[in-house]
Amino acid sequence: MSASSAEPSLPRLIAPGRRKLLAGLLGVGILAGLFSICIGWLIGRLSSGFSLGVLWLVVALILGFFGSKYLERVVAEKLGQHYVAQLRRGLMSHALRSSRGPSAGITIARSTNDLSSIRNWIVQGLVPLVAGLPLLVVSGVGLWMLHPLLAGSLVLIIVLEAGILLILAPGTFNSARALRKNRGYLAARISDTVAARTAISASGGIDREVNRVQDSSLKVIQASVQRARYAGALRGSALALPLFGTALMVGTASLAGLGHPAVATALTLMGICSGSLGEWGKAVEYRQNYRAGRRIIAPLWQQQRKWSEADRESLSSRDAKELLGHGSAVRIQLPADGGEQFPVLRAQPGERIQVQGTQAQRTEVVRGIATGSLDQYEDRLAGVWIAEGRSEDLPARDRRKLIGSALESMVPERGTLARALRYRHPGASLPRALDLAVDCGLDLEQLPDREQTKLRRGGEPLGRSQQAALLVTRALLREPTVLVLDELLTRLPAQGYEQVVRRINNYPGVVIYAGDLPGIEPTSSWQPVGSPANHQQ
Repeated sequence: MSASSAEPSLPRLIAPGRRKLLAGLLGVGILAGLFSICIGWLIGRLSSGFSLGVLWLVVALILGFFGSKYLERVVAEKLGQHYVAQLRRGLMSHALRSSRGPSAGITIARSTNDLSSIRNWIVQGLVPLVAGLPLLVVSGVGLWMLHPLLAGSLVLIIVLEAGILLILAPGTFNSARALRKNRGYLAARISDTVAARTAISASGGIDREVNRVQDSSLKVIQASVQRARYAGALRGSALALPLFGTALMVGTASLAGLGHPAVATALTLMGICSGSLGEWGKAVEYRQNYRAGRRIIAPLWQQQRKWSEADRESLSSRDAKELLGHGSAVRIQLPADGGEQFPVLRAQPGERIQVQGTQAQRTEVVRGIATGSLDQYEDRLAGVWIAEGRSEDLPARDRRKLIGSALESMVPERGTLARALRYRHPGASLPRALDLAVDCGLDLEQLPDREQTKLRRGGEPLGRSQQAALLVTRALLREPTVLVLDELLTRLPAQGYEQVVRRINNYPGVVIYAGDLPGIEPTSSWQPVGSPANHQQ
């Protein structure tokens, strides 16, 4: 799985947990080759004279050959799934950590199409090569023992097939890239269109949007047909050349004056080799699909690995309790090259600071504070500093105790309502969380199973105001040192909004909020550089 320096790389396939599987595949390939030699030799004996014992032995060896190929497929699937699971974990971690994450459609396409192309290369491309090469070598030795010209015929077929496949490989790669690109566009368009279905329907635009999706579908169809042309050429040549090899083998045996037993043995071995050679066309196709998928997945994997290594290197030896114990003065510094030029913010407990600027600036700032992504620009001074300890250097389970957030861009995750309420504090008391939720406007009596109601599809069956009440509840739970809010509060039921505003105006920690939230009394504002009345401490 190594790549040239010009191409992005993925994790090593030969790694702990997979070495035994690869060694097993090599052993299975050698075993299948030995079975093939024995079967060919015995069939040669049968051609010179029938023997029931020899026939039964051939049947037993064929069953052994079947068992070896069966094991090859099962072990290959284990290897492929183990590798893809590692990639999927990194891919999802990147999508969740990235401050500007991809759309749902793109993430789904990457998690299905691109990872499937990588899995197919391992299971149906790489593995047949790893297990098939020993079989070809052992069969070649068997043919050499019959006559060197027979082995030479096999080598000639292998060279011809390899040459044709190498010629077709670049076009296969380009067609695979084009198909993957168009599939990604189609997935993103479908995802965005479904998300905007209410606005589209209200504006009478259903036919227009369906036609746009259909236009993208046509591009996918055209790219698929183009890839099929190369795939057909690859597989057709990989199957046709072994047929030529069979004819060449018969001609060579006749030229060498070999007897019927030797001819029967040679044809049997060539037939077994034909199955392995027939896989080469698929292997090359899957290899090019893998390379196209790698160009998309590998940069994301490398960035996620870089973030993970930075986390391990920079984790603070202090925990959340220690930071809280030293006081709760807060300093927020945005990255120097992050694009949003805000001055350093210094705040004391009890302050309520309104973030100002454009909508995009406000959204970027509160999201960065809430998600801990201010350090993604490799600026070691950037971040949320609490008691002179940087919260980004803490493990996520500790950081969540210090910073609570409820933002418009958030939706509840899948699971029960009880789990969602205590998602930031899993160990919090459920009765207290429910009491706080009621104060925020959550109507438990209207839910089918109260706190055990299952939430799915972004918070259903909760309505927008009830989802806001849930998110605000868990942000307020146990009064974190820093509370980050935006216009999500305006979705709260009227009575819940009044209760929450009262809590915020008397909040013991630091409140950072964006947008116009009636009733909240800001102690100061935080504005981009060059704006008047920047917050100073």
